[in-house]
Amino acid sequence: MFKKQQARVGQMMVILAVALVGVLAFTGLAVDLGRYLLAMGRLRQAADAASLAAAAQFRENRTIAEMTDAARSMVVANGFTPTAFTVNTCDTKPGDPYLCNPPRSKKVEVDVEAEMPTAFLQIIGINTLRLKAVSVGEAASMDVVLVIDTSESMTYDAAAGNPMRDPSQCNPGHRCHPFEEVRAAAKNFTSRILNLPPAKEQDRLAIVTFADGWRTGDTGPHFPAGVSGTTSLAQAWTYNYTDAVGILDSLQVFDPGWTCSADDLAGKGDELGPCRRYDGDGNYQGLDCPLFRNPSYHDPSTCTTTAIGGGLYWAAQLLSTSGRENALWIVVVLTDGAANSTLPAPGDDLRDHAHALASLPIGFCPPSTFGAPPFCRDNSVASRHVYPDPNYDADDYARDMADWLACSANPAAGCSTAGQGAAIFSIGLGPLVVKVQSPDTVPAGGALLRYIAAVGDDGDPSTDPCAGITDYTAWCGNYYYSPTGSKLDRVFEDIASRLFTRLTH
Repeated sequence: MFKKQQARVGQMMVILAVALVGVLAFTGLAVDLGRYLLAMGRLRQAADAASLAAAAQFRENRTIAEMTDAARSMVVANGFTPTAFTVNTCDTKPGDPYLCNPPRSKKVEVDVEAEMPTAFLQIIGINTLRLKAVSVGEAASMDVVLVIDTSESMTYDAAAGNPMRDPSQCNPGHRCHPFEEVRAAAKNFTSRILNLPPAKEQDRLAIVTFADGWRTGDTGPHFPAGVSGTTSLAQAWTYNYTDAVGILDSLQVFDPGWTCSADDLAGKGDELGPCRRYDGDGNYQGLDCPLFRNPSYHDPSTCTTTAIGGGLYWAAQLLSTSGRENALWIVVVLTDGAANSTLPAPGDDLRDHAHALASLPIGFCPPSTFGAPPFCRDNSVASRHVYPDPNYDADDYARDMADWLACSANPAAGCSTAGQGAAIFSIGLGPLVVKVQSPDTVPAGGALLRYIAAVGDDGDPSTDPCAGITDYTAWCGNYYYSPTGSKLDRVFEDIASRLFTRLTH
């Protein structure tokens, strides 16, 4: 009897021992499976970060070895020591159906493996579990529009009386300053965007210039050939850095193409647009406006030359009609002043001189602003008029064009219209941007550029990263200021560094 009881106890102990091993194995499986799932999630996050880091290197035209180093460093920083690690692009994995499509894609694949030590599964001889994650990052393709001010103030680094302040003298030989610094900085920025051979380049660039807003590009006695107003240039989009540089080299500071001399003015007291004025000794005195001087008209609307809203309009037109849906839409606008000109208003008839005179004022230039500068803009930054209010002016127009360019298709409450959803960076150059004109207490140029940057930051002008910052020389959000042309490279470099990558798979 006693022996039978011992046997039963022994059997129970064996059963309990086997059951305990099973319970421990099940517990170990549950615990280690949970740890495995958590580790896999962390590894996927590390792979995502690694692919974005590699894609950022791809944008800088780095080698595959440099991309691999950047990606591996990101995995290690996330707490993993890879047991296997590969980085591929279409160049290293030709024909790959994902990496190589669509053509020109800047996709980078990161494949990482690591091991996780087990806690309880070691009891049954499983010491490690294999982890694997694959991520593809893409240096986001971009459609970039440079919107550049070419108004006559782009010669104002030269002192009054200096011949190099005269656009007809400084344009030949590229001697207008600060415009030459603008041109050079734009070239350097372009080299960051179009940094691959044209056949491989995925990013595109377009260039828009603005000066006066009414010139249509027609030629004739009242529309001089070669006088550029506000327009998009050449073939619009280019993948080719050399072509972009050629366009930038062709730019000139606005020159009206005629002088205010007695001979030129004979019979032209009703001529459209400004003329170059010289004193009796032939010294350049700046631009003058015959239509404004003529008491029969006293109208400055064709003589102002900073159509910021017109430049934004053409950028929006390019993106809305030919922007790629899978690309990031980026606009960089640079000016050295405040808005004082617009594109023609509905009903303006510029087909010939007589019809143009009958249409005065041209554009959105309220007669209430004709008394004294600033022309075509009231002297209250806080005012905002809605078309067709008779006081709707060049500043109102520029803000509306910023909304149309940057607000989303489902616009925020602060937007005046649905827009294209583009990101906008604004750059103010020189003292006129931060000049305060009484009775205002803030600079019209800086305030407009901050508005453009605010709506260009997230599509909502009411969420302004610059709110509360009273120093208009300070960088904030997408707003930049450069006191001189020589410091523009630093501004463009900062913008280029912020053009982000995106995760695709």
